[in-house]
Amino acid sequence: MFDVLPTLYTTNPTNIYHSGLLMNSSNIEFTRYQPEYGLELVKMWRQSFQEAMNLEKHNRFEELEGQLDYFSSIDLQSILVAIDQSNSRIVAFRVLNSSELDHLYVDVDYQGLGLGSALLDGAKQNSPEGLELYTFQKNLRAQQFYESHGFFEVQRGFADSSTNPWAKSKEDLADIKYRWVPDEHLSDI
Repeated sequence: MFDVLPTLYTTNPTNIYHSGLLMNSSNIEFTRYQPEYGLELVKMWRQSFQEAMNLEKHNRFEELEGQLDYFSSIDLQSILVAIDQSNSRIVAFRVLNSSELDHLYVDVDYQGLGLGSALLDGAKQNSPEGLELYTFQKNLRAQQFYESHGFFEVQRGFADSSTNPWAKSKEDLADIKYRWVPDEHLSDI
């Protein structure tokens, strides 16, 4: 699958004030997922998800193992990872399957710096007919993010409880399906 790699900044690299440190944007590299990234990526994913959903912070082995298995079960070419080269830290990733954005997560320490937007813009370039995704209703920040990038709600429902062991009630599984279509396709809806 051909994939346009995102560009974090279109002009010369700039400095970003991040967590008390001055960070150069040229330190961020977008690359394909490699199996050796697995554990670090899953830990970042879990921390970001737990923060977004206001869940208990933990890394239970059986849940980590299940998420690692997920990455070994999908096409590795569908996974794009952002790495901060200054500290070799995985700071964001996305999973794009054709026109479905399965996952997009940014490390909590790197949110608000444009990484999510860069990954999303790259996904849009690779899906010229449009994109669909799901987000949980409890995740208001994700809803605002996607809506600010031109996504609109198409339906509400509930995620599968068997793939979401963290959920304590059906309400926790309430989700929203979003769609984005390029401006030239809006009249087709």
